[in-house]
Amino acid sequence: MTAYKVKLDVFEGPLDLLLHLIKELEIDIYDIPMKMLTEQYMEYINQMKELELNVASDYLVMASELVKIKSHMLLPEPPMPDDDYEDPREQLMSQLIEYQNYKLYAEELNKLKAENSLQFTKAPHAFEDEDEDSGTLELSLHDLLEVYSKVKSRVSLNEESYVVVQREVYTKEQAVTFIASKFKDRKSLKMTELLTFDEPRSKVVQVFITILDYISQNLYQITRIDEDDFELERLA
Repeated sequence: MTAYKVKLDVFEGPLDLLLHLIKELEIDIYDIPMKMLTEQYMEYINQMKELELNVASDYLVMASELVKIKSHMLLPEPPMPDDDYEDPREQLMSQLIEYQNYKLYAEELNKLKAENSLQFTKAPHAFEDEDEDSGTLELSLHDLLEVYSKVKSRVSLNEESYVVVQREVYTKEQAVTFIASKFKDRKSLKMTELLTFDEPRSKVVQVFITILDYISQNLYQITRIDEDDFELERLA
């Protein structure tokens, strides 16, 4: 029989080497031909010695164990095996199967580790408690969008239909002054009292943006009073 030439790869121990030989020689792990396996194992040990590589003691211990099992296999089997008969390969097979399972589990864990390395997580962030004294914004995003839609629909359509690109004709400072004048002697105003919706579009938009800014700073709050109107209340 032509001897199988073992490449001197790096193995993690004698069991790792045996599993490699079993795979390369296509041996049934549940019915190991001890003569073939022992010869190939010893071939590997001899090659290590020829290359003056340090042979670890556990490799030599396994070599002696293989020779021992091989010797038992050469003995004639009892004509009628009783219940106490034990296959001399059984312990070796159990060790190999258990080690093989460990290797499979290790490969799966390495795959999961590689997949997790592609994912990034953010550390928990501690949010500060909300200031109880701050005003509560009693308006949802849906309500804000609805207010804007109503304001937009009420803007006078008597303006020119064509678009003129020009500088902003109504500034935020003008909007602040306008809102302050409306709330001079009032704490709350209906949206229809604040705007007649006959104003130029630029003024309506700038006033509305300024109101939203006030609401975000808890200076004002807006609440629905009926289906067609809202009330704006000054908090500070």
